[in-house]
Amino acid sequence: MRHHTRRGFDRLAGLREDHDSAGADMITERGRFDAIRGDGPTVAVSAFNLFQTPPAVAWQLAGLVPSGGRVLEPSAGLGRIVDAVARRCDPAELVAVEIAPQCAEHLYKLEACRLIQADFLECDAERLGGLFDCIVMNPPFKMGTDVKHIRHALTLLNRGGLLVSLCFNGSKQNKHLKPLADTWEVLPAGSFKSEGTRAEVAMMTVCK
Repeated sequence: MRHHTRRGFDRLAGLREDHDSAGADMITERGRFDAIRGDGPTVAVSAFNLFQTPPAVAWQLAGLVPSGGRVLEPSAGLGRIVDAVARRCDPAELVAVEIAPQCAEHLYKLEACRLIQADFLECDAERLGGLFDCIVMNPPFKMGTDVKHIRHALTLLNRGGLLVSLCFNGSKQNKHLKPLADTWEVLPAGSFKSEGTRAEVAMMTVCK
């Protein structure tokens, strides 16, 4: 009987995570519908699940990146974090990974980084030219994908390296990511409103 009760609790926990992930998606998409409904101009972005990092947040992330190291920005989008890191940190090498062709076409024009067009989750250290001193990222949030991206990023850090990442501040992320973090800061409400989402976002750091 106790075995069946344990299984029941595990199933309820799984359903809770699925419910929270679906709720995060609804929060994310609501901002897009509001933008379409509103009076202001709507910016069409065809890349899947792309919510750019607001410039002020990108600058804040870049402020945590040590200068002079080898830096990775996975899921680089249209390069707002790349640009902030290049201008603020003077990295020895800046590598960007992006899978969407539309975004990669834009990133190819930036001289600040070396671009690898690929699925980040399929990239190992050999593909990326070695391990990194710092990884700074805004991974996709959909259905807890940020958890997978951040866990994979940690495997690409040098010993003593630093991970700086945004993530959705949901129950799944608090369960699987927060225990790994050296710092966990929930950003002010509305930090991503300019990008069409009301999602509550946290900024985390991990020193390996």
